[in-house]
Formats: sequence, structure tokens, C-alpha cells
Amino acid sequence: MGHAPKLSQHERGQIDAPSTRSREVILNFLRHQEKYGTKKSSGRPSDLNDREKRTILHTASNSTTSIVGIRRTCGTDASESTVWTKLNKCPNNVLASLSNKKMPPITSVEAPRPGWRTMT
Repeated sequence: MGHAPKLSQHERGQIDAPSTRSREVILNFLRHQEKYGTKKSSGRPSDLNDREKRTILHTASNSTTSIVGIRRTCGTDASESTVWTKLNKCPNNVLASLSNKKMPPITSVEAPRPGWRTMT
């Protein structure tokens, strides 16, 4: 297979003319075309991917399982505090909002009488 003919000086000038970028910039673009124009991810990556987040919320909404039980059921390696934070951030999770709500103190009317026996 033969070589293509070399470009003349005039043709080289036509290629170089529209480019106002340096040679190094053009070479970097040619070397890394797939990364060009994309932003580098900022911040710390999340311990949970989207599927794990959905699984945790689904598991917590269907039962009154503990955080450790949810971790075991979902099979995630994230810490208990990460799972707890995810449950607290979800506005639709009723169990997490109930556990954070402060209850009013028991009044004397609601309290058991001193003479009553407790069930054993």
C-alpha cells in the first residue's frame, strides 16, 4: 500500500490558519478525545450507588427492621451511619421521621395507677 502525498506549504498554512490554539492544546485534544469537554468529578464519591439507595429505602419502608438488619438484607458494605443518614434524608420514610419526633410526656391521667398490676 502506498503513502499519501505530502501536504504542500499552502495546504499546511490553510490547516494552521483557523487554529488559534497552541500546538500542545491540539495534541492533548487528539490524545484524550473521550475526556475532552467533561468536568472532573468534584467531591468525595458516594458509598452507595443508586440501586443500593433504592434497595435500602424499599427494605426500610416494608418492615421495622433495624439498621444492621437492613444492611444485611441489602448486602451493602456501607457503614450503619451511612444507611441511617440515607433513611433520614428521605422525606417519604415515615419510620425515620417517627423515631426522630419527640413525644410529649405522659400525664397523670395516662399513667398506670399505683395499685394496678402489670401484665407478666
